[in-house]
Amino acid sequence: MANTVIQLKYAISTATPTSLQLGEAAYSNSAGKLYIGANSNGTAGVYTIGGSYYTGLVDAATDANTASAIVKRDASGAFYGRLYGTANNTSTANTWATARNIGVSGDANGVVSVDGSANANIPLVLGNTAVTAGTYGGASNIATFAVDSKGRITSAANVAISTTLNIAADTGTNSIALATETITFVGGDGITTSITPTDNVRFDVDNTVLRTTGNQTLTGDLSVTGNLIVQGERTIVNTSTVSTTDSLIKLAANNTVGDVIDIGFYGGANTGSAVTYHGLIRQAGTANTFILFKNFSQDPSSNVVNTAYITVANTATLRANITGGMVYALANAISVVDGGTGGTSFTTGQYLVYDGTKLVSRANTGTATVTGALASGNTITSLTTNSYGDVTAFTAAEIAIAASQVTSGNLVIARGGTNNNGGYTTGGILQFDGTKFVSLANSSYTLTGALQANNTVTALSVDSYGRVTAATGAAISGLTVAQGGTGFASYTANGVIFGGVTTTSPLTSVASSTEGHVLQINTSGIPTFAHLNGGYF
Repeated sequence: MANTVIQLKYAISTATPTSLQLGEAAYSNSAGKLYIGANSNGTAGVYTIGGSYYTGLVDAATDANTASAIVKRDASGAFYGRLYGTANNTSTANTWATARNIGVSGDANGVVSVDGSANANIPLVLGNTAVTAGTYGGASNIATFAVDSKGRITSAANVAISTTLNIAADTGTNSIALATETITFVGGDGITTSITPTDNVRFDVDNTVLRTTGNQTLTGDLSVTGNLIVQGERTIVNTSTVSTTDSLIKLAANNTVGDVIDIGFYGGANTGSAVTYHGLIRQAGTANTFILFKNFSQDPSSNVVNTAYITVANTATLRANITGGMVYALANAISVVDGGTGGTSFTTGQYLVYDGTKLVSRANTGTATVTGALASGNTITSLTTNSYGDVTAFTAAEIAIAASQVTSGNLVIARGGTNNNGGYTTGGILQFDGTKFVSLANSSYTLTGALQANNTVTALSVDSYGRVTAATGAAISGLTVAQGGTGFASYTANGVIFGGVTTTSPLTSVASSTEGHVLQINTSGIPTFAHLNGGYF
């Protein structure tokens, strides 16, 4: 294609673009470098591929020793200057030209002469730390050492061990010789001592001291300022008064795995010839059932109440004001005097009657016989019931008003009439004037303009009855964007149509007659025709 121009993304002062699309090229005028967006080893980045910076280096290359310049060979293939790097000897040498001494110094010293003809070891001699050689420590001494940062002992000495031990008790002090004397542990009031075969000193108390095991009896008052924790299976409190500040008493604290323990409280009373038990219980496995029992012959001391023995006679009476909850599974029906029905079952579909004691189900015994027909225009003229209110017979007749029955006046609106017997105008519209229905004659209207397929009504006049009295028509034009139009009357020939600056602005167009122009977006975000430009970075 003739006169084809390819533009790159470019910058005047920025040296390197921060990012480029894959395959996108860019040129920095300040750096003189050409870049391309590429992917290397799975990592996208900006890579330098050329530019005047590198061509200038190549053009400036000479065979002279020029700083920061590329060296090239001259016409004879030679170049000049210093060469830095590692040179390999391509010939073989058995020894060095001059032998050298290699040595070490510091905490260890040594030296050896090397000419390259054979391997050599440096003999090391450790430096003297000034510590006197010998044995330190013993039965009556403790050895002390000083060590420097390199792990060497820089001093050593013996420190004598004390042979006297000071001892003290709640009363009295003493000193003993470790090598010749013995410490004796003597028991006191209710305490004995002994030495075990494992060289342990054992202290025991006799039965005059309160132990943590076995049966003990404490005489006198006991005041516990901390927590008293009793972990036995039974706690017996033989007292006449129990006082606690706890507002909620927790029972069955060990009922945490499953629901296997009964919960409640009870007491005994001799209400006749023997002691019986009375209380409130929630039996294990019945989370929603609590039983209030009385006169129970079995003592629930084993934390189990056999509810199979709790009958109606063993069920206690609760007197309380019940303000909520559910009442179900009662042993007896709630009587009428207590607000119930007195019955325990009823027949589906039957109604209830009071038999003097309770409510009972009763079927409808009435057999209704209709005289006449029950159609949409009929009404019931008579009705017969028995003593229970059952319908036994009724008569139906058609609803009708004979002309002879309307002897004067009109059938009013409230009776389904028009309240007007004066007649109506043929083709007229009926209107309720507040009292009766009357004829309302049609009205004429005046049309201004024309009503065609591409016209619309621009004005419409109606009277108080909703009748059209005038109308105006006009051609449809100038629709805005919000109305489904373009909002613009004309466009540039051969132009490209695009949206306005806002969502409701009129559509507009842009065109170009210059060869090679392409549609681009300028810095303001507006479409425009221009030669291809890669943009800035």
